[in-house]
Amino acid sequence: MRNVLRCRRGSVAFATVIALVPLVGALALGAEAGSWYVTRQSAQNAADAGAYSGALTLACTLSSATTACDNAQAYDYRGREYAARNGFCNSGASFTGVTCPTGVTQTVTVERGTYAAGTFTSSASGNFVRAAVGQTQPAYLASVLGFSSVDIGATAVAEVQNPKNLCALGLSTNSIALTLGGGAALTGDGCALMSNNTVKYASSPTFSGSGWAVDAVNGCTNSGNCDPGVPYNYSMLPATNPLKPLDTAFSTRATTPSTKPCGGNVTNGTTCNLNPNSASGVYSDLKVNSGGTLILAAGTYFFYNATLTFGGTVTGTNVTLVLLGDSSISITGTVTLSAPATNSYSSLLNGVLIDDQAPNKSKNAVTINGSSSVSLFGAMYFPNVDVTWNGTSNNVNTGCTEVIANTLTISGNANLSTGSCAPGTVAKTQVVALVR
Repeated sequence: MRNVLRCRRGSVAFATVIALVPLVGALALGAEAGSWYVTRQSAQNAADAGAYSGALTLACTLSSATTACDNAQAYDYRGREYAARNGFCNSGASFTGVTCPTGVTQTVTVERGTYAAGTFTSSASGNFVRAAVGQTQPAYLASVLGFSSVDIGATAVAEVQNPKNLCALGLSTNSIALTLGGGAALTGDGCALMSNNTVKYASSPTFSGSGWAVDAVNGCTNSGNCDPGVPYNYSMLPATNPLKPLDTAFSTRATTPSTKPCGGNVTNGTTCNLNPNSASGVYSDLKVNSGGTLILAAGTYFFYNATLTFGGTVTGTNVTLVLLGDSSISITGTVTLSAPATNSYSSLLNGVLIDDQAPNKSKNAVTINGSSSVSLFGAMYFPNVDVTWNGTSNNVNTGCTEVIANTLTISGNANLSTGSCAPGTVAKTQVVALVR
């Protein structure tokens, strides 16, 4: 008996068994903590997807494009939908093709706002989208440490960025919105040219200077070389259209009385000095023949159901031409016009040289086909009609020449720039990036 009591055989095994109890518990607790980490990573993936998808939809809204991308749902819906596709849903949420998890409590919020210095602030006008997802799950072994449940969450912020100014934008989403060719030679401050649909090269354009780019939403339709020799991206989001408010701005403008300015015809060897309309009147047809001179006083000119032909010399400083109704304009002479930085009639026209709201008819197509003396300074807006820039028009100015049109064809020389354009008139490219 004494030998049995003194025997130490198996004591190590006994001690090991005792030590394994807390060790196994620690390992199990570690495994539970590991599951929390996996859930946290999944939550971050869902937040990233929600913020990015929401920002993509927000970019579509900001572009004002109606068919170039998905506007069927608002940005917050799309954010929640793609968070759900990554395994996180609000209670009771339902999305086509998505099975939301059961047996756990989850939350998903998607909101728009501003983001600076690590702080997100909700705002209806911000360019940021934040997605926050969370999941509450029961604690098991962690309950011995006083935890009854564990809240796991993640947040992501995506930004709609505007990296490039556009000096030429084709708005059409159902046709070739931008065509370059016919010996097009572009000079200016190195802005971008963009189509909200496809771009076509009728022949290889040339670009003078640095900083140029060509972008499109739906690729290049040229059967040959689609490399313009400058940076390009044919899978862009639709661009912003800062002049969209002009589409309805003057819908209630009076259309009578209508008068023919300068008698409707400025003949060879004659000069006409023209003043802006009265608040209640509009101008109709006006033709400036070769050898004729039209001098426009500063101000805003409204034309309704008018045919404008500038085949002679036309000059004007701080002027804006607004074409309403079934109107058209052709510029083939020596024309020097500049827009006001501040328009006294409407702030929506600040920096705008031509606002052409004519409907899309072939006879309303715009032609700019002048000599090197053609200088058009300001933003030119043709949302419904097709614009052709032909001949040797050089548009010699050093500050601002921007064209936004339904479709735009540049077949001659053009000087395009945005450096001195009025704030709020310049269209911009859009990209989405996760910033947090």
